[in-house]
Amino acid sequence: MFDEVDEALRRLLIEEIPIRSNEIEIAFDQPRREWSARLNRPTLNIFLHDVRENAQLRQSHVQRQQPHPDRRQTALHRPEARVDLHYMITAWASEPDDEHRLLARTLLAFLRHREMPESVLPASLRKQPRPVALSVAQYDTTFNPPDLWGVMDNELRPCLNCMVTLTMDPHLPITVPLVRVRELRVEDMVVSSLRQQNRRLPNGLGGETDLPEAEKRWTIGGRLHFASLQDVHLSVLELERDVPVAADGTFVVGDLREGAYTLEVSRGAEPPVRHVITVPSGDYDIQE
Repeated sequence: MFDEVDEALRRLLIEEIPIRSNEIEIAFDQPRREWSARLNRPTLNIFLHDVRENAQLRQSHVQRQQPHPDRRQTALHRPEARVDLHYMITAWASEPDDEHRLLARTLLAFLRHREMPESVLPASLRKQPRPVALSVAQYDTTFNPPDLWGVMDNELRPCLNCMVTLTMDPHLPITVPLVRVRELRVEDMVVSSLRQQNRRLPNGLGGETDLPEAEKRWTIGGRLHFASLQDVHLSVLELERDVPVAADGTFVVGDLREGAYTLEVSRGAEPPVRHVITVPSGDYDIQE
């Protein structure tokens, strides 16, 4: 992917400076002393010296996507990472005036674009979910030219710092089961502790009695299969409880005892529709 960013930067400079008939070479090398000694024509060098995640643009929430057609699974998609690519741009020519002129034209070319134009992006980068951001000559705490030149054993010279921000997805969509029914056993803390110790319950008369069975509670999940979910409202009549409905029509209801419940669906001025469900069971979807 980084090599595709390199190619996009090359295309942008060729179009914007402009560069004709390969009169100027565009390189992406580490500008060490040995490298610069071999140059024999004007060169713009774009050296990638740092890559790091942009923590300010980080998103931590998990996005829920449309369930699969079989309605038994849904895709959970973790957020993408925003990654900054830091470049050092230098101009190399026989005369300082030529180098300064080339740097100035490069600066103007990048200042004309806050985002990489789609026309210069390779096909894969055009599929980015967000525009490929471009900034140049900004204050950058990661960029210390004297240190860089010292490491590369070369002489300090004028340079531009340039940053390209990519969206990178380190995670493929994760397929997980869509909640249908989940059993939860609820009991008193004292009873729970005795159960863990394999002990019986004192009966107050000097003897013991068997522990009561834990009360079962259920969490169920289903989906409204409606052509339109605009202004939809779902409730459990017996509990007088409103149930949130996601944008894809899915819903979850928790803390239910075993038995029958009535789900009421209403939309705007339309008369409400009621559906009776049994907990537990295998399917809680509601068809229009």
